[in-house]
Amino acid sequence: MHARRYHPMMGTRRWVGALEAWLSNTDWTKDKLAERSQHSAAHVREMFERADPNPTLRLYLELVQLSGARFQGVTTNEPVEVIKRIKEILVRENIATVSALAKVAQINRSQLSTLFNDPDPNPTLATFDRLVVALGAEQEFTLVPFVDNAVAQAIVVGVAEVQAVRQAAPIRHLHAVPEPASVFTALRRQFREAEADVAAAARDAAAATMKAELRERIAELHEINVALEKRRADDAAQILRLRGTNAALEELRAEDAAELELLRAANGELERLHAEDALTIARLHEEQARLREQMLLFGVGCLVTGAGIAAAVLTGRRKR
Repeated sequence: MHARRYHPMMGTRRWVGALEAWLSNTDWTKDKLAERSQHSAAHVREMFERADPNPTLRLYLELVQLSGARFQGVTTNEPVEVIKRIKEILVRENIATVSALAKVAQINRSQLSTLFNDPDPNPTLATFDRLVVALGAEQEFTLVPFVDNAVAQAIVVGVAEVQAVRQAAPIRHLHAVPEPASVFTALRRQFREAEADVAAAARDAAAATMKAELRERIAELHEINVALEKRRADDAAQILRLRGTNAALEELRAEDAAELELLRAANGELERLHAEDALTIARLHEEQARLREQMLLFGVGCLVTGAGIAAAVLTGRRKR
């Protein structure tokens, strides 16, 4: 079957445009993003200005991270997490062959296999777009706030709790009450200061513990939120699958079925050849067995003939 012709400008411009739209709803600008980026400001500005931008996925995700966003259904702004999500969609859609995805996405199969097996992948934005378009999953990679509202509320509540613990300690009054200058008074003052230091240390330890618990709570809520995003996306994909309205995915399914049929045909041919080889080997074994039997009979015959000749010679000598 013939895969759809892919237009790079159609895809890479879409993702940069999505980032521009996201920036328009924040206090970030493209210039500010370029200046704050760890990459060349001119390089970042050029990405926004080009009609066919094609940065690495890592650069694009770093800019997304700076702007406070992430891809829906992806935990962190790391290329490996994005590739992981793409592979999850492949499994969800029962796409069994990398060859089918490579053919529809118009990517070299070996390069795609390397990308999927790389522990630290960094494809270009165009390669990412080819894969997403081939899966018909563009809507599954929309930009969303990096921190969901529920997670943000948990952060606000947690920070307030930590601040409350810090403020609960008694305030030091080292010189609140004038006392006679004596050794005993100095000792009492030092004792009170020591008590205040102990209380402050305990308070700081409690605050640190609460901070650690807050970080764990935030991470847990973030994971739950991403899992819910994936579930919503999976449900939406199932509805489209049942309706048969995802043309790109249907094309990929047909290509995958064709690849599987080719593999089955190839396996059938290999099984046929294996069966023929097995018959040939069996015939050779039979021929070898017959040859051994014939050689054995020939040897016995030679032995008997030799014995007969020897007996005749001995008999002739005796008569003389």
